Amino acid sequence: MKTIDASLISISPNRQRKVFDPSLLAELTESIRERGLQNAIVLREDAGSFILVSGERRLRAMQDIYLLEGTFRYDGMTLALNQIPYTLLTDLSPLAAEEAELEENIRRVDLNWKERAAAHARLAALRLAQATLRGDAPPTTADISLEVRGSAEGINQENTRRELIVAKHLDNPEVAAAKSVDEAFKILKRAESVEKSRRLGESVGRTFTSAVHRCINTDSLEWLKTCPAESFDVILTDPIYGIGADTFGDSGGLAQGAHGYEDTPEKFLAMLEVASPEFFRIAKAQAHLYWFCDIDWFPRIKEELRTDGWQVFRTPLIWHKPSAMRAPWPEHGPQRKYETLVYAVKGKKPVLKMAPDLFAYAPATNLGHAAQKPVALYEDLLRRSVRPGDTVLDAFCGSGPIFPAAHAVKCAATGIEIDAAAYGLAVARIGRLDEQGELPI
Repeated sequence: MKTIDASLISISPNRQRKVFDPSLLAELTESIRERGLQNAIVLREDAGSFILVSGERRLRAMQDIYLLEGTFRYDGMTLALNQIPYTLLTDLSPLAAEEAELEENIRRVDLNWKERAAAHARLAALRLAQATLRGDAPPTTADISLEVRGSAEGINQENTRRELIVAKHLDNPEVAAAKSVDEAFKILKRAESVEKSRRLGESVGRTFTSAVHRCINTDSLEWLKTCPAESFDVILTDPIYGIGADTFGDSGGLAQGAHGYEDTPEKFLAMLEVASPEFFRIAKAQAHLYWFCDIDWFPRIKEELRTDGWQVFRTPLIWHKPSAMRAPWPEHGPQRKYETLVYAVKGKKPVLKMAPDLFAYAPATNLGHAAQKPVALYEDLLRRSVRPGDTVLDAFCGSGPIFPAAHAVKCAATGIEIDAAAYGLAVARIGRLDEQGELPI
């Protein structure tokens, strides 16, 4: 047994100043006084000095016993006054030495974020090795967080998780140049997203033909009921608005039969009752939804979607139409220059880019459908949410802007349309897609 006078032990000035709970320290002191010391502290010898590596609480407890002129036993022997049992770092087994060194380093206050992340990752590896040796279950992130931060709750566990992930990539110059763990983690997430898109793009192939798309001429509501669950990554759809749009005219003679459907509130509510739960069912576990709607119906749609399980963005997305001419009150104004969308998330699917909730696109050149949306608008929305190879649905596709938009981002689109004339326009759009030839990844 090695002992040293307590006065000869140095505590490094850069060792983290911990607040020692007086009641817990008193419990440890009493335990050592009554039952003896179980494990000696660990010291490192440096140029004749003995520096504490691990066991600061035990050292404090032993010093408190001596201050009260008490004594205690270690390894079957009663210690002389002020004598502290110790083990040299060089005398420990590899795993024990690793643990002692980590105890010393993790408690330092002058560690930068990279050193601290690396130290916590080393600790996680050590605890795994020790658990394997004992035949125990491997440690969890919560276990490591509790050890290094004193808590496994909320932000503490998340910060520990990020450190353990980032520590594996400190040889990446971009990660190493980050100013914080959070910044480094964001760099890794961006790189992961780019790599995933690249792999998906390669799996889809450079020649992305119209054969991947489907347009079906049928009743959308009946089709939704038969669609397999969890089929689509994104639902981008433009159903009836429930505002009597079928009375608005034929778009200056350009639309084939104007709005070829009833757009009454009753029809809208019947559609909502079926579409809302079915959209949630057929969306994948991680999915996005974009739903064009009239502003009056926005609260009702939001309520229904939330009831069915979606997380709904509190306010509508706004499509600004600078060149729009329609005036709901022709004799009193003003002109209507915008339309609204509901945006919702299933699961925790992240966006691929941060984009505004207000976007401006001129109305589409009319192909023969009174309410068609511009392809550029659809593509904008899809680029926020999809990677190559994803599946998208427009259950009320009209003349089919979903098809060229999805084709541009290399996604497979399904469109449902009951009106025969609009369906014909959508099919024609699909037929023209192969003329684009090879698309870049």
